[in-house]
Amino acid sequence: MKLKSLGFGFLVFLIVGIQLVSAVTVSDPVINPTGDLTAGTNVSVSFKIDMTPSGGLTFPQDNTLQIFTDLNNPQWTSTLIRDGVEHPQAASSGRSMYLSGWILSYPSSVQESLRVTLQGTVPAVTKSMTKTVVLVQELDGKNTVIPASITTRERMIVNPTDIAQSISLRESDLRTFRTQIDNLTQMGVNTTAAEQKFASAQASILTAKTANFAAAQVALSSATGLIDDGKKLLDRASAERDINNAQVSISQISDLITYFTVNRSITNDPRLAVVIAKKESADQYLSSARDLFALGNYELSRVKAKAAFDKGNESLNDAINFKLALTKTGGTPGVNWMTTNNMIIIGVIVVIIVGIVGYLLTRKKNRWEDQ
Repeated sequence: MKLKSLGFGFLVFLIVGIQLVSAVTVSDPVINPTGDLTAGTNVSVSFKIDMTPSGGLTFPQDNTLQIFTDLNNPQWTSTLIRDGVEHPQAASSGRSMYLSGWILSYPSSVQESLRVTLQGTVPAVTKSMTKTVVLVQELDGKNTVIPASITTRERMIVNPTDIAQSISLRESDLRTFRTQIDNLTQMGVNTTAAEQKFASAQASILTAKTANFAAAQVALSSATGLIDDGKKLLDRASAERDINNAQVSISQISDLITYFTVNRSITNDPRLAVVIAKKESADQYLSSARDLFALGNYELSRVKAKAAFDKGNESLNDAINFKLALTKTGGTPGVNWMTTNNMIIIGVIVVIIVGIVGYLLTRKKNRWEDQ
């Protein structure tokens, strides 16, 4: 039973396999003109189909050979060649040309091939797309396509307005990019790397204006990528600038804190505590900005750097005001030495005056007593 089942399965495999094998071999079609096509262009196609003998025949009797095109007004001419002898076939028109097994089937000892020429015009398209210039395939007795038999050649049919619109869009993007570069340059951002991307994108757009559709698409895609990369470089440079600005403020605060704690030996003044607290907050924002920068999140990095800069400036202003206050009061925090000195001077004057008055009164009293 097992052997019978295996034998039956092998027979089915052979039958199915025979149906999947193509009985034709198609040479590479020659298509003129080459490259992308535009509506109304006359196109010529020529190729050769060799019959591959199978089962004692050059082509299965129940099968059909179909040749198809998307070209308008197609005109087909074909010539059967058997053992070197040419047999012209009737010319035909229509999108498909069919040749039945009744025409193509000969004993496998015969060398058979078919030479085909196609003339047609490129159809109009509402947008650029690929169309089939020629397709060759074999159909079995049930008009089912045998996949292994398919040979197809397609071409891009170009709608000229598509490429013009794409170029216009990329030029608009490039102008926006130019404005962003100029604005950031005025703000002191290093835009050198972005300038290089701009120049390359501009060159790609110029290339697209004179290239065929496929090359233009590649050039425009390159321009888009260059502009996107350039904008990222601007974000990076902006974040870097903001981080550096925040660091400058924080460094100035650190110098002032050293001045207070080391040069002036101030440690417990509440005004210094406020300066230090705000500086520590600025440090935290700056640390976050650096971490985000390293991760490539330049937008959020700039937000954190701006917060560090603002908080650092608050701390710096407080530190400067504190230093000015120390200068006005003679240098000792929390005590108004000018007022105290005045009080001491006044006190000394009062003591002197009291002493003089006392001395004078004593002399006058002594005189009264002597009289």
